[in-house]
Amino acid sequence: MNFDNLFRRFILTQSFVRGWENSFHLQGIFTYRREKIGVRDECNQNYINTRFRSPLVNYLPHLVPSQVATAHFQLVLSRNHRFGIDSIPIGICYAGTGDHGFSRRRLFIAVLLINQYPICSILLENPYYGLRKPPDQSHSSLLYVTNLYIMEVLVLETLILLHWCQKMKLTSAILHGFSLGEHIASLAFTKWLDPPSR
Repeated sequence: MNFDNLFRRFILTQSFVRGWENSFHLQGIFTYRREKIGVRDECNQNYINTRFRSPLVNYLPHLVPSQVATAHFQLVLSRNHRFGIDSIPIGICYAGTGDHGFSRRRLFIAVLLINQYPICSILLENPYYGLRKPPDQSHSSLLYVTNLYIMEVLVLETLILLHWCQKMKLTSAILHGFSLGEHIASLAFTKWLDPPSR
């Protein structure tokens, strides 16, 4: 008995048990990918992934894991926007509880805002989520109660982003989110001296 057969006995479900299916289906899928998905000219958005050092590292470096120390965000702009030249409204969208990565917020919020209204988006990654999740953490389950308070560094990160948005002519700002993101948006709104839109 080889290792593959032994290993398969311990797996409860099996994948691809019926093989490749019809080769014409596979050919159709690859044609579709090349013709539809690969054509970026049909898209109305540009995605810019970027990061900056979280300000909490300057104040409490011993409490901030290395993954949390870097704030990651995705900027969603219209394709014809001249960055730093044209003025355009921006929405900072915070992730809800358990929302790792940018894909849901980009698909359900940012793309709709850019297509229906001329509003760009910043999708800010929560600490302990997605790219900022420590390797010993499982899913969205925080390891310590203090981690919940460290997550509020999003307020400081928002202030940095709002200053940056003013310099880049991305105004006026809208702060929004769901669940935990809504809570963070309301906290950040109270700390900004030049109140953004609600």
